[in-house]
Parts: sequence; C-alpha cells; structure tokens
Amino acid sequence: MSARIVIAEDETDIRNNLSLLLRMEGFTVFAAPNGREALELIRTHQPDMVLSDVMMPEMTGHELVRALRADAAVAHTPIVLLTAKADRGDVRQGMNLGADDYLTKPFQRDELLTCIQAQLDKAAAQQVASQRRVEQAHHLLHYDPATDLPNRAHFLLLLNDALSAPPEPQEALVLLVVGLDNLAQMAQVLGAGPLDACVGALARRLAVLSQAAPMAQAGRCVLARLGDDRLAVLAPRWPEGLSHSVIANHLLGAMAQPVSVDGDEHFPTISVAVCTQIATDDRPEVVLARLDLALAAARAQPGQHIAVHDASAAPDLSSAFRLHNDLHRAVDRQELAAFFQPQVLAQGGAVKGFEALMRWRHPTLGLVSPAKFIPIAEENGQIVGMGAWMLQQACQQAVAWQALRPAGAAPLRVAVNLSLRQFGDPQLFRHVEAALENSGLPAEQLELEITEGTAMLDLHHTLELLRRFKGMGLKLAIDDFGTGYSSLAYLKRFPLDVLKIDQSFVRQICTDRDDQVIAQAIISLAHSLGLSVIAEGVETQAQHTLLQDMGCEEIQGYLHGKPMPGADVAGWLSGHAAG
Repeated sequence: MSARIVIAEDETDIRNNLSLLLRMEGFTVFAAPNGREALELIRTHQPDMVLSDVMMPEMTGHELVRALRADAAVAHTPIVLLTAKADRGDVRQGMNLGADDYLTKPFQRDELLTCIQAQLDKAAAQQVASQRRVEQAHHLLHYDPATDLPNRAHFLLLLNDALSAPPEPQEALVLLVVGLDNLAQMAQVLGAGPLDACVGALARRLAVLSQAAPMAQAGRCVLARLGDDRLAVLAPRWPEGLSHSVIANHLLGAMAQPVSVDGDEHFPTISVAVCTQIATDDRPEVVLARLDLALAAARAQPGQHIAVHDASAAPDLSSAFRLHNDLHRAVDRQELAAFFQPQVLAQGGAVKGFEALMRWRHPTLGLVSPAKFIPIAEENGQIVGMGAWMLQQACQQAVAWQALRPAGAAPLRVAVNLSLRQFGDPQLFRHVEAALENSGLPAEQLELEITEGTAMLDLHHTLELLRRFKGMGLKLAIDDFGTGYSSLAYLKRFPLDVLKIDQSFVRQICTDRDDQVIAQAIISLAHSLGLSVIAEGVETQAQHTLLQDMGCEEIQGYLHGKPMPGADVAGWLSGHAAG
C-alpha cells in the first residue's frame, strides 16, 4: 500500500501542485486548506506523514503540531513544516513543539521527495525498534530471565489450560516441584551472576530429564520457575503405571549432581515433591498452593527430601472454613468496610481520585486481611454480593467527596476492582447501573478495574462486557499489569483508559534494572495504545521521581496516603491540592 500523506496549505495553487506531484510519485494524498481540517483528516486517515504550511487561517502549522503531539492516536506521525520565511526563530519554535523537519519555500522537487523519504524511513525504523522493545518487555514480564522458563504468573495460565483439557482415561495430570534448598547460601557465596548461571544450568538439566526415560512416559512436560528456589514440571499425561516415588527419587539423584560454573563445582541441596490426584475443576491458584505445601513437606522430611502429596486429601482448613461460614453473613451484619487509597498526579501531586478497597471487621478476629478473605469469598461465591455492596459504597462516597470540593475543582473519580467471579456474573452490569442510579454519580467518575488474568480467560465475554461499560461512559482499567499473560493483539482491542503497573515491579524499581526496563516498557506500551498509567505501591520519593521521569501520569501508594475509611477522606482532602 502506498504511503499516505496529509497536506495542510492555505494557498490553493501550492496545495494543488503539491497534491498532483505527490500523487504522480505514487503517494495517497489528502489535502486541507487549514490546520483544523487537516487535523480531522489526520485523525480519520492515520497518515504516514504530514506536510503543513506554518501560516494558515483557523489553525496555524505550529498549532497543528501541538494538537498532533497531544493526541495519543496520531502523536508519532512525522510532520514537516513548510515556511516561506527562513526565520530561525520560526523554525526553532516548530521544532521545539515536535516538528520533525522543515522546508523553506520555494523548494525543489528532489528536495521535497528526499525529505519525505527520510521521514518515512525514520518512522519505519522507529516502529521496528518500538515493536522489538515491546516484544522484549513482554518476554521479561512472563519469563524468568535466569532460566528463560515461564514465571509463576505465566505458569498459572498454562496450568489453567491444562486443567480445562482433562487427560485421557488411565492417565492423569501431575505436578512436580524441585526445590533448590541451599539457594540462599549459594547466593551469599557466589553473587547474582554465577548464581543465575547455576540456576540456569539446573533448569536445563531438568528439561533434559523431563524429555528422557522414565519421565518421557508422562507426555510433553511444561517447565516453569515458580519462585527463586523452585522449578516446576507439569506432566499432562502421567500413565497409571508410572510410580510417583520412582520419578521423585530419579529427579532427586540427578538434580543433586554438581553444577560447574566458571570452572568451579557447586553442589545443590535438592527437595522433590509430587502433587497427584489433581481435580480438573480446581482453580490453578489452589493447585499451586497445594504444590507449595507439598514442597514444604518434602523439605521437612529427614534424610531424602521427597514428598508425594495427594491433592484430594486437603490439609486442615478449620480457620479458612470458619471464615467461609462467617463471610455468608458479613454484608448483612454490616461487618464490611470500604477503605480508599488516593491516586495523585505524578506532576504536582494533585489528587485525581481514590481506589476503593474492601476490608472486613470480624466481630472476634478483628480486621481480617484481604489476602485471607478475598480468595475464600471468590471461591464460595460471596464476592458477588460483597462486590455489589462495594460498588454502592464507592459511588456514594464519591458523590459525598464532590460536595466538599472547592468551586470549579475537577470531580474525583473512584476506582473499584472487579474480581474474577464478579466479572462472570450475569448481573454485574445491573449492579453497576444500580450503584450509579442510587448514588447519582456521573458514569465518567466511576472506573472499573479488572486484572490481566481475568481479562484473558474469556476474551469474547471480556470484549463484549467492556464495550457495554464503555457505552455507559465508564472509565476502564487493567489492574496488576505484568502479572498475567495478556495477548497484545487483544489488549489493543479492549476499550481501556488506564493501565496500572503492579507494585511488584515498583518495589525495587530504584535498584533493580530489570524492574526499571519492565516499568518503562509498560509505560511506553500504554502510551502507544492511548492509555494513561498509574503505578501502584509507591512508597518513596525516589520511586515517585523515577516513575514521573519515565512518563507515568499517576501515582498510588503509601508515599501519598494509606487506605483510609471513607469518613477520613474529607480530612485528608483538606490538606491536598485540588485536581
């Protein structure tokens, strides 16, 4: 397809001559007599470059450059200014605004074509480089750099796929985990580089073992690094006659052999656990939790550190069962509380909104950690009713905040998380409508957040629901970005507004080069898709400053405010700038 060029030129003869010349050279040309009409052509046709006169009615070339660079959808389009003045100040102003080059009228045909080709070549090179950076960052997000194996978040998606495809009769899905028990001691002696080399060598050894007898009988295995000190193997077709204990002993002996790095031998201390009788209706997170328990049991064994764990024989879950029972009455007993954490502009610190966070004040246990009760509520289905209550509370609070704002201050938004179970609930759309109707909150002040993993589990459902929400005027965000395994092709199709960087990439961002690369790639990816970025878990000014320099628009974390009850928000707001 020929390159597309938009021309903005108020002089009819020049505009017609330019159009004719470029069409004769094979370009597709769209022409406008002023910057305002040219901007509409640019937004409609997404051209490969723009040629614009500087002095024009309605919108000058400089104003066109400014508008172009402010629109995320066309911000990277090359623009060359045409000027009848060889005024350095005029040229400098255009270049400072973001113009890529300029030509002084009158110019020769060859001069024009050379300039156009240079800008097209430059844009193509930048696109290739940008795509390469995105691909590299995507790999970093989902693969462990030392072993090039899937990380825990990616492995959860792979395990979910395996659980949704039951094995053949006389076969079973089995998980194994190899624990690297003396990793901490090795790290102290070796340092980061040699330690990564050791772990990488052990991962390659495990890959060879998984493809050779006797493990080859278990089908094509999938390996992952679940944490610093553990490597996992997913065996999708474990035959009935293959002994779990025999395989565990085989792995223990082979993985405990010395590893050679830089001419030195290092002897790993190994534990092996096998998780059997995995139900295909189990959630991946639950299966991995049981695998972690199995590894803990293996490490506690005297002598050979081996454990074979029957997943159907659940451990003592009395405390979890109590929470499960009590959650059924938590809403009716008014034990739930809505807390709110501020989100502020990276530049200037003005408050823009709050994220709503659920808390549970248990009558005898006190404040129960969300990490404990949310997974239980998700599993037993109570999260649907709790989530509907949370939507109502968040919208009512947002309306109350606005009444406290100074005249003319921008309204504050409130962000509410949607859990996996909520997102699959057929009444979710009605719950959102009811929360807005009952509170009177304008739809544009409510932001709904879904996690990356939730979005990708059922792409058709996700796209349909997000489009319905967008049609209502809601803001939409992907939460905890980087911890799941999203398809960039589908991410482009989702009508999102905001991408949130997970706090796991923020925690060490000032000291960990990989986290810096990942955060910068996420921000660049978001901006290329026209999304704004919020970084979670920001606790220090150094983290804030670095993220601001990277182009992150908003900040959330203890640095600017801990989650607080709704009643405390008014006092907090009185001490902060209006957005």
